[in-house]
Amino acid sequence: MGPDLRIRLARERADFDTCVLLQKAVWGLADLEVTSALQLVAGTHAGGILQLAEAEDGTALGFAYAFPALRGGIAHLHSDMLAVLPEHQQKGVGVRLKWAQRDEAMARGVALIVWTFDPLQARNANLNLRRLGATATEFLENFYGVTTASLHHGLPTDRLLVRWDLAAPRVKDLSAQGEPPRTVNAPPSPRINEVKWQAGWPVSSDPRLDLDAPELLLEIAPEWDILCRAAPRVADAWQSKVRLALQTYMGRGYVAADFAPTQEGGRRRPLYVLRRQ
Repeated sequence: MGPDLRIRLARERADFDTCVLLQKAVWGLADLEVTSALQLVAGTHAGGILQLAEAEDGTALGFAYAFPALRGGIAHLHSDMLAVLPEHQQKGVGVRLKWAQRDEAMARGVALIVWTFDPLQARNANLNLRRLGATATEFLENFYGVTTASLHHGLPTDRLLVRWDLAAPRVKDLSAQGEPPRTVNAPPSPRINEVKWQAGWPVSSDPRLDLDAPELLLEIAPEWDILCRAAPRVADAWQSKVRLALQTYMGRGYVAADFAPTQEGGRRRPLYVLRRQ
């Protein structure tokens, strides 16, 4: 997305109503599970941040919303929603919203933002861990329960919780240097699982649970939404195996410290980089 993209704070009731419509358009939520305009107004009044991404003509393309949070005695922001219209995804809108969120948070004296994401969504993992420099520190099984969102495909809503330390050296470097390369070579670290293609679909082996190297790699399917729609039984098996791997290794002190979007044999091979703290 070019420089004509404008990001601004929500100001009027119409801005909050727009974010309600965007939730439905992006995630296909039923009314019962949409965050209302009233709640967004209250959240921002209490110190939250709601930012809209707009085209040059004022058309809303997406938004980011974070509310004030207190967990473990640490005051921070919980970034609850990052929504971009489907036709404008993969054009840099989401990453621009996140960097704008960081700028606004730091201007208010906030040093930490956290949020959750689906560990099977490779593009989200790449954005959060590699492009923004956040670290996934906790696995949350079926965090929201089964929802009406089309994006969740009727599956349990497993999530990784990420911490974005806004003044960390890596985050500062990423903010200054711009976008990293689209693909990288796979690190020479032990692999928790092996992936083969069967009948046109990626299939994961059972995860190895006996590894103890300082750095490990966990591969996930490259196109999660397509897999869920076309081969739900394969997707269900993927979710179970990734859940077991992340629960096991995070329980031993590993964190998802980075993400490696690799290619091999003409196929995307997305890898979590788990490191022991």
